[in-house]
Amino acid sequence: MQDFLTVTGMIIGAFPQGEYDRRVTLLTKDQGKITAFVKGARRQGSRFTANTDLFIFGEFDLYVGKNSYTVQDARPLNYFEFLRNDLNASFYGMYFLEICDYYGRENNPEAMLLLNLYRAIQGLKSEKLDNKFVKAVFELKTFVIEGELIPPEALGEYKSEVISAVNYITNSSIEKLYSFALSEEGTKELSELADKERRRIVDRHLKSLDILEMMAE
Repeated sequence: MQDFLTVTGMIIGAFPQGEYDRRVTLLTKDQGKITAFVKGARRQGSRFTANTDLFIFGEFDLYVGKNSYTVQDARPLNYFEFLRNDLNASFYGMYFLEICDYYGRENNPEAMLLLNLYRAIQGLKSEKLDNKFVKAVFELKTFVIEGELIPPEALGEYKSEVISAVNYITNSSIEKLYSFALSEEGTKELSELADKERRRIVDRHLKSLDILEMMAE
């Protein structure tokens, strides 16, 4: 008897597999990080070509094999199409995906990490939010979710608005995460703080970060 599983999640990795297939990494609400194969996704005219690309958020029907998952159907709920026309935002989005790939674990519910990713990508679309601000908030909230952010009072000497921001990020729901603002100098300090914490916490070289750093030069 075949076993099937329906998951809600986002595609955080997509890679060629063989001549016509694709291998995807899904960050899912209830099953954590899953690697699945999509047969014929790279074949011309395949219904999976667009539905199993990076950043696709939706519902995915998976066949559960002995050693792997296979995507049987995909029902996208959000394509985040603006990323195709905004190169700067897409590079930030790629960085967010790589952070989630670093933290995601199989068979570990990742609802909060997934929601944090979703809201951060939404933030990249907002004309009211600076991408560097979105990046810093996303990073710090990720560290909060993973239990790795040190208490604000132990972070060092920063502007009071920055410490208040960290307290807000720590205690706020993800849905309300981007409902505050900082001065230009405050945003710069928050970004520096997030960078410092990332270097302390993340022990992997992040290729997407190289691109962001080149863009900043």
